[in-house]
Amino acid sequence: MNNINTIKLILLFLLLGHLDAANAQNEGFLVTFSEEGHSWLVTDALETYSGDFVICSYDRLGEGSLLLKISAEGDILAIIPVLAADTILHACRLLQMPEEKEGELVVACLCTPSDGSRPALQFIRFDEDLNITSSKMIPCTFFDEGNRWYDAKFLLLNTSIFAALTSKYLDMPKSIFLTQFDFDGNLLNCQRWERDSIRSVCNLFPAEDKRIGLFGSFGPSHMGFLIFDTSLQLISRDSLFQWSVPVGNNGDYCHYDIHDMINSQAAKFPNGSNIVSARVLVSTAYSDYDRSAILAKYENDFHQPEDMLIIEHMNDSVEYPAFNRSMDFRETSEMGCDVFQCSILNEHPEIGMLQPYPTGIVVTKTDQDLNIEWKKRFLRDGNYQAMVINATSDGGCLVAGSLGDFQARRFDVFALKINADGTVGVDEIQEENMAYVYPNPAKETVNIGGVEAEETVAYNTLGQRVMSFRGNEVNVETLADGVYLLRVTDGKGMTHTIRIVVNK
Repeated sequence: MNNINTIKLILLFLLLGHLDAANAQNEGFLVTFSEEGHSWLVTDALETYSGDFVICSYDRLGEGSLLLKISAEGDILAIIPVLAADTILHACRLLQMPEEKEGELVVACLCTPSDGSRPALQFIRFDEDLNITSSKMIPCTFFDEGNRWYDAKFLLLNTSIFAALTSKYLDMPKSIFLTQFDFDGNLLNCQRWERDSIRSVCNLFPAEDKRIGLFGSFGPSHMGFLIFDTSLQLISRDSLFQWSVPVGNNGDYCHYDIHDMINSQAAKFPNGSNIVSARVLVSTAYSDYDRSAILAKYENDFHQPEDMLIIEHMNDSVEYPAFNRSMDFRETSEMGCDVFQCSILNEHPEIGMLQPYPTGIVVTKTDQDLNIEWKKRFLRDGNYQAMVINATSDGGCLVAGSLGDFQARRFDVFALKINADGTVGVDEIQEENMAYVYPNPAKETVNIGGVEAEETVAYNTLGQRVMSFRGNEVNVETLADGVYLLRVTDGKGMTHTIRIVVNK
């Protein structure tokens, strides 16, 4: 009997320990790291197999980079400098090796030798404790003489590391090299593309049948997908041209232009459809260009706006998708995914993105059909510049970026862990729900989510008031097809401005 009780007690302790670990993983946190004399710009972050987080950044004021390891509870576990003699080393991507490699990480770095010789890549492999297991520098001999680094995107797929490496001559981007390396850093394949074929690369992502997808810019107002096989041969090319939505019978229009390679990203859902997070320029017949962020889903025909779902952010400010990776998702079942998008709220857009005025981080969580679960703004009163977002194994997400101290011309590292329900649970973090509408485009009824709507007023593109509503459900059947602004006043007296498209 005593043995049975002992076993029960052990099982209880194990269960409590498991619950404590689960609760710890599900707790939000805000971690910041600063170092005198350094200005850290975050370039990537990931969750390890053990549940910890690793963040990499490079020093704007120096020649090295930094790896920061944070526990699931928000404790800093390790601070690892990444340096190379006589070389400016920018760590720009973290890649998680397959589990059979015992959780090793690959840090991809761009190398610019101080003596002006040919640029190089450096692949550094770390174990889970961030001990270096191997390091290899690869001169980019395929770059033309005199060329320097412009940009680099990386993808770990199957047993290879793929990279889209963009060279520049003087200050202008030149050629793009789609390359393949093994895990030891040996170059296996390289295909060259000139700027008239691909102007810039937004990201690489895994496509169906173990292929490689490239989302990029092919010219002004012209972005789209290239699909390659694993031998880097081009299979297909699908373009996302700028699209227009009619505004009634008077000839007005609303024009969307996907824009900016840094702030745009694409991927494929497990079901094969494409998802795009992008910065857009928006204009109507009666207003100048506006800037906002969209999350759009494309089924089959990339050129049919009625076949895509759009979440457009607008709240009396300008929102930009996060700098380096604005979107991430984690497959939760065969039927769907949790999708996270992160944007930067800029209340003084005329100053620029990195500016000494209050900003906020806006995070939206949706399912695979882009039905919004929650949309919130975090850290409103501070210069938090979001760089990357990661969906985490507990259903939440991690936002990592740089916290600006503009008077000192310095940036610190921050990591914000958000729970699955959109809470953080840290007193000093400001959280507020933001209004959103669905469906958008709309045919009959529009629902307002995120806030309790006291009054909603609809305006046309001329700024004329055309209708007012009360409550969170708005009937738009009587409105002509077109673009409208909904000014929503919530129960706290705050106003939210949301653009909708009526397309019956």
